[in-house]
Amino acid sequence: MISALVFEWRRLWSIRSTWIMLISYLGSIGFFGVFPLFSAREPGMQSWIGLYNTSYNFFSLVLLSVIGAQVFGHEYRYGTIRLTLTEFPKREIVMIAKSLVLLFFVTFSVLLSWGLLGFLAQFAPEGTVTSTAEGFTFSPNPPADLWKVLLFIVGYLFIAMSVVTITRNLALGIVIPLLMSTILESLLGILNQFAKQKFDWITTRLPFDNANDWLGDGGLYQTPGLTFAAWVVGLYLIASVMFFKRDA
Repeated sequence: MISALVFEWRRLWSIRSTWIMLISYLGSIGFFGVFPLFSAREPGMQSWIGLYNTSYNFFSLVLLSVIGAQVFGHEYRYGTIRLTLTEFPKREIVMIAKSLVLLFFVTFSVLLSWGLLGFLAQFAPEGTVTSTAEGFTFSPNPPADLWKVLLFIVGYLFIAMSVVTITRNLALGIVIPLLMSTILESLLGILNQFAKQKFDWITTRLPFDNANDWLGDGGLYQTPGLTFAAWVVGLYLIASVMFFKRDA
């Protein structure tokens, strides 16, 4: 297991796009988080937790999801998965190693983004960021607890990884979560209204609607956090089974 973890860790950081996407993610976080503070300069306009919520704004999350999609997508795209399975014939070891490295990478990236936001906020006009302000985010308000932010980002990237493992297509791992969270779930909600709520059993169980409700404490659904977790775990299990059963 240790050798598989080392192998996957080195593979992750040997890909140029890992560095590009991580730097782009951090750059976008810094811009979206700090630019409003310097442009408006209103006293008490932002809270610290609202500032740190910038880490899961939609645009930045898409950039980070590229790395989640590449966990398997890069190997399928260039055929190196055969070399990996030759080195580590037990596929469960490969799956666990890739999952653990992705989990560590996401946690590291989010913590790094919070550190960057905290550092840049020190240069903002005095009193702009306070612990007593209501705060705002680029995602559903009010600002979510930071442990929820971290879990949501982890879940989003694991969905991206799972989609790629199921479809063996790197682009779909980026595009499908993107379309689901921005267009398809909203479109299904509109169609359900025209159908006089006949499809509530579907629209109330969509992953990203439930995730947004969970993050914002909206109370729209009964168990939004568990529903989102069920999607993440379900897709991951399907991806694992298909990875074990199919040829490289």
